[in-house]
Amino acid sequence: MTESANWQRFRILWPAGLVAFALVIWLGFPLAIEGVPGGILAHQAAGSAFQVDMIQRAWSLAGLYERALLSMIGDIVFITIYGLGSWYGGLAFMEADDKRLKRLGMLLVGAAIVFIATDYAETFSQIIQLWQMRGSDTLASLAATVRPVKVVAWVITFVGILAALVVRRNSRKSA
Repeated sequence: MTESANWQRFRILWPAGLVAFALVIWLGFPLAIEGVPGGILAHQAAGSAFQVDMIQRAWSLAGLYERALLSMIGDIVFITIYGLGSWYGGLAFMEADDKRLKRLGMLLVGAAIVFIATDYAETFSQIIQLWQMRGSDTLASLAATVRPVKVVAWVITFVGILAALVVRRNSRKSA
């Protein structure tokens, strides 16, 4: 039986998204300095222009401005690849005959949409502030507000894909 286009896209994009995630984490490690022990996560959670300014000033003084920008651009690439991989995974599982897989697929599609939307909002808010070298209460608040929603959506996509793969494998064994 041949795989659908959704399966083919999922099998490429989702694992590639995990690799991109590892790369973004690696890029962000040097941003955790004495003045910013939380690194990029501190910038995401800052919540105010003042906090963003303090973080960005510390990075600039440490010669890490370009690294921060590269890390945030890498995050956009990760969001796109991983989010689309989760989306196509959800669509692929929705194609199954098993009702559990269909439901998991619908959950994954919804979580992928939420993940992409919230993580883009967070990361573009960060990039704009970094490019301008000036914090914005509005953008910092937006990033900090969507951050927990993004994290939950990411966890749902990650655990949901793994659960769906297990259900798929077990349903194939019993068939």
